[in-house]
Amino acid sequence: EELNQKYRRTEDCPDGDPFFLFHRPRRWNARERVWMGYERKRGKLADLNALLRGGGQDRFALVLGTTHVLSTVKYVITLDTDTQLPRDSAREMVGAMAHTLNRPVLDSKRRRVVAGYSILQPRVGVSLPSARRSWFVRLFAGDAGVDPYTRVVSDVYQDLFGEGSFVGKGIYDVDAFEQTCGGFPENAILSHDLLESAYARSALLSDVELYEEYPSRYPADVSRRHRWIRGDWQIAWWLLPWVPGLAARRVQNPISALSWWKIFDNLRRSLVPVAMLLLLLSCWLLVWPPLGTIATIFVLAVVGAVPLLSMLGDLVWKPADLPLQTHLRVTTITFGKHVTQSLLTLVFLPYDAYISLDAIVRTLVRVLW
Repeated sequence: EELNQKYRRTEDCPDGDPFFLFHRPRRWNARERVWMGYERKRGKLADLNALLRGGGQDRFALVLGTTHVLSTVKYVITLDTDTQLPRDSAREMVGAMAHTLNRPVLDSKRRRVVAGYSILQPRVGVSLPSARRSWFVRLFAGDAGVDPYTRVVSDVYQDLFGEGSFVGKGIYDVDAFEQTCGGFPENAILSHDLLESAYARSALLSDVELYEEYPSRYPADVSRRHRWIRGDWQIAWWLLPWVPGLAARRVQNPISALSWWKIFDNLRRSLVPVAMLLLLLSCWLLVWPPLGTIATIFVLAVVGAVPLLSMLGDLVWKPADLPLQTHLRVTTITFGKHVTQSLLTLVFLPYDAYISLDAIVRTLVRVLW
């Protein structure tokens, strides 16, 4: 109310209030046996979209602000609590979203976007204040505040297939999003971002960057990955020809082959620590001990191939305006960082395998039983 009083009747918002508050009530969830916001974050988006299109007033316990202007809202930018929105990045996202070549084309029969995009996902970098909070962040968070024009900024899916993945922070078209993502089952989906990009079609907006904090400690990062793995295995149904729909009925799976592969690849990635640990244990203890040496070399190659190839690439590619001594020093420091990451990956391998297996088994038990 103070913000609206201060900024009311400006040139940007002559007809109403520029600030709003929408507070959702907690509702009894019989499956979870708790009072909670309906469908968590996915429910927030659904309730907000309904309100923007003239309905859903009963879904909010409190609404502050002049709401008659909300029907004209075309795009929504969704952020997490710790996400920073730099100056002019919202304007750049809206400009890219409104571009003629990016406008979504909806296939009403399959209920998904087949051309253009309903979602644009900016790059997400590590905020400078949090980049040096701990040695864990320094090692695993990557470079903070790096100019994309001096480093390679790319996404394989976007480069090869013209379609990226949604991670929950970006801009979406309200009408297209609601028409494609409104039929998901209740109490069944925790990780909804990848499914939303499969139905509404997402693109990587690499020249716009948002910033957020990286987990400062290993347990916090593990907890986050445990949640991600649970969410990935919850949507494993979308690998089948028929998928869950509303009212406990099955509908034909409408997602593309690329989206199918993204879901499958996430499941494969979650099994990598378990597979590597089982390979080492079985070769050293069960099969034949000399084979354990080969298995160990193979695991070391899997973990260390990326930093080795990265160092070789950095050595070959030297900026013309960078002195050779400086180039070698920077390459050596980067390689040392990658080697440390690989060693810690090996040290954490048993616990990472335990976390992955716990998340997978826990999810399968909850989903199937």
